[in-house]
Amino acid sequence: MHRIDIGLKRKVPRIALSATLGDMNLAAEFLRPHSSFGFELVISKENTQDLKVIIKGYLALPAKSSDEEAANREDAKLEDITPQGELAICDHLFKTLRGTNNLVFPNSRAKVESYSDMLRRYCEREGLPNEFWPHHGSLAKEIREETEQALKSHERPASAVCTTTLELGIDIGLVKSVAQIGPAPSVASLRQRLGRSGRRKGEPAILRCYALEAEIKPDSGLSDLLREGLLQSIAQIHLLIAGWYEPPQTKGMHLSTLIQQVLSLIAQYGGVTAADAWQVLCGSGPFHAVSKQDFLVLLRALGSKDVLMQTDTGLLLHGGLGERLVNHYTFYAAFSSDAEFRVVCGGKALGTLPLSQPVEPGSYIIFAGRRWQVELLDVDKKFIQVIPAAGGKVPKFDGGIGQVGDKVREEMRQILAKAAPVNFLDPAASAFLAEARSHFNRLNLGSTKILVTGNSIQLFFWSGDQVMNTIALMLRFKGLVAISEGLFVSIQHVTTAKLSEVVSALLAEPPIAPERLVAEVLNKQQGKWDWLLPDELLCRNYASLNLNVPGAYQVLLSMASAK
Repeated sequence: MHRIDIGLKRKVPRIALSATLGDMNLAAEFLRPHSSFGFELVISKENTQDLKVIIKGYLALPAKSSDEEAANREDAKLEDITPQGELAICDHLFKTLRGTNNLVFPNSRAKVESYSDMLRRYCEREGLPNEFWPHHGSLAKEIREETEQALKSHERPASAVCTTTLELGIDIGLVKSVAQIGPAPSVASLRQRLGRSGRRKGEPAILRCYALEAEIKPDSGLSDLLREGLLQSIAQIHLLIAGWYEPPQTKGMHLSTLIQQVLSLIAQYGGVTAADAWQVLCGSGPFHAVSKQDFLVLLRALGSKDVLMQTDTGLLLHGGLGERLVNHYTFYAAFSSDAEFRVVCGGKALGTLPLSQPVEPGSYIIFAGRRWQVELLDVDKKFIQVIPAAGGKVPKFDGGIGQVGDKVREEMRQILAKAAPVNFLDPAASAFLAEARSHFNRLNLGSTKILVTGNSIQLFFWSGDQVMNTIALMLRFKGLVAISEGLFVSIQHVTTAKLSEVVSALLAEPPIAPERLVAEVLNKQQGKWDWLLPDELLCRNYASLNLNVPGAYQVLLSMASAK
């Protein structure tokens, strides 16, 4: 949008709509950075929609049959090969959602396949037309459109088991309710999903959440004892009702996108100078977290990899590799994906599977909400030919839940610290919460941040993932064996005296540079073009998007002052 303004030599009005931004001023600054153009906030206070919500609790008991080979047999019984907790959730979904249009969000593509397959088989068992359809990004466009059309047609009931692909933006008509299995990626995401329900005048929005919790055993971990998943779902609903959503993250460097924009800018003008490129993209543009020095380091790195070249007059042009990248159709997508196999049945494309997923001829898979046997596998052409089958196992897709924010963790602590019942829990979920509160009080976590168990220590700061991950990296930087486990930071083979000594040293010294903290992190390449970054910028870019160093120091300071 900024480059369009420059091309037109005028400011084009920008209008943004959102029901889930936690800080409108931050959003406005991001939309029109460091500009005197000004902005106007129009905030609607009208909210007449009623909300009906329930969280149902289930024990995550294993499948009756633990034999993986039995799960792949043609005569495998659904009741024997499916984990009992998931089967109980599936029973409730089938009985509750039948006859109406709904959305079911299980949080991962693998679970979309699992639940849609189970629900389709329920329909077959009852002699009913299928009412449950899968929808996720790895499915072929035609299959996704079949699901969307089923929801819109109203010829017969249809429910979609889906990922964020149906969270917003696609016209699917009206749905009666939304089901969320496990916590949502964020409060904002939960609000987006819920916004699909109750759109008819006078109809409430209906949210059913399913908490799948582990059976408590003598060796159960703290996350299970405190019922972390259930707790997070309750906190998200409390904050949603209060109208709070996560503030937008606007301070990252986003160097992967910057690389794409540099290459695109050169293609647009047939070449640009380094000074003009920095001014357009960073000086007056959205990449204001990138200094001139950082930009020059980036250009030199791109030059060393033949992505860019510079003429004697100082003009930046595409290098040999840069030409190939820009002229390939994948250049226009801002996001990358793993190399994937095309899955085809009878000449019809079903979608794609990640290359990392091991598949062999004769094996069974579940895909597109159905079960298939692999007939042919061509590694070079990345091609899988399948035929319908009864057996099958769910492929291992990438993806998972988002980062948990500070406010959500603070609310989780408040829920545990209180004794008042939560009125939207069913009896099983209420029992889970009572267990969690009992363990919270037994461990005295309402008044202490440090829990000592044997030769390990758990630090409970009730902060978001960015702060907790940063604290773990800071302690590891000082030689401790520390890892963030979400609710707490776990430190192995350490005494309280040693921990106190390390924390005191951290607070007495100048703050550690974020890029030094993440130097040993292995998975720093997260963006499409991160592979082109030099290590220094890769570290800084990763830290800018995933760490909160000031917040971590503030938490450690509060810990030290509380002694």
